[in-house]
Amino acid sequence: NYFSLNAILDRKSFHMDSSYSTHSTSIQALTSFAHILHHAAKPSLTMATIEDDATTLASKFQPSESSLEKLSIVKETLLRPRGASIGVEYEPAAASSKSSGDISILSMQLRKVKAAAIWTKDVDTLECFVKEQSSAMGDFPGPVPVIYWGVPDAASLDRVAEGGASAVVIDYAQTLDASMQPKLENTGIIWKVSSVEQMQQSIDNNAGDIFLLSESLLQSTNFADIETAKESLSAIPKSAVTIASLSSMQPENAEISQGKQYASKGISSLLVQSCCVGDNEDLKYAQFVIESISKKSSSSFSMTGLTGSTNGHFGVSSHSGEVKWQRTKTQ
Repeated sequence: NYFSLNAILDRKSFHMDSSYSTHSTSIQALTSFAHILHHAAKPSLTMATIEDDATTLASKFQPSESSLEKLSIVKETLLRPRGASIGVEYEPAAASSKSSGDISILSMQLRKVKAAAIWTKDVDTLECFVKEQSSAMGDFPGPVPVIYWGVPDAASLDRVAEGGASAVVIDYAQTLDASMQPKLENTGIIWKVSSVEQMQQSIDNNAGDIFLLSESLLQSTNFADIETAKESLSAIPKSAVTIASLSSMQPENAEISQGKQYASKGISSLLVQSCCVGDNEDLKYAQFVIESISKKSSSSFSMTGLTGSTNGHFGVSSHSGEVKWQRTKTQ
């Protein structure tokens, strides 16, 4: 290797003596070969060794073992044999006054209604979700990933890492300064991408294969219809995870048909934005949207597996089958 060859070159027999001129050509060749081996044997860059320059984080990032371990858990939860998994966002309203105990109860209930993941931009509640989900290890249903997708600045990344988030969302084109990069070493990275090419580049660079698709990508010609979308995604390995977000509580429950359409296009997982906001409709709406999108036919649903005050006090079903929500009347 490089260091062994340099040791040979440093031996006295290669010092500048009468034999040096005889062996100069050989020495130059060995030196060149040593440098080639040195560069070829360099270890892959990790977050700790990336330099702060104008290139994007994704172009250099190589996940650590800890990051890969967390990503494998996220993938296992989000990637289903058939259909799309459904995750929900917790985005507390300004008037919400839920305690850590309330968050823990909501976390447990979301697991029971088959939420595939809990997403949040709120670092204050992230740790509560992580702690409660960790307590379900070995239970059925087991813990689900808790994913941070807020602004990845230095302050929030410190708290996200300390809170034990399963993953954090980073824009594929984003450049992070050197002081922020080590904060991501023990957290899974989900890349937010705006093109199929970015997904392929990330996979080719071994930077990761879980992707949150931007709104512009979802609205592009690549996803214009089912066949085009499937063709676009055919270049991505089946083991990769693609995620599409959709707004909650749309008029006429349009999020249900939108979610089904995304799933039919081959998208792996869905994120229901602002699904839970800290009001008394959180759980019923979460169950409604998860069950309704997952069903192949009717959009009707039944409140199963929930008891006591959880049942029947939040949504109002119209005769047409549309479920209306009190929350939308106060927005």
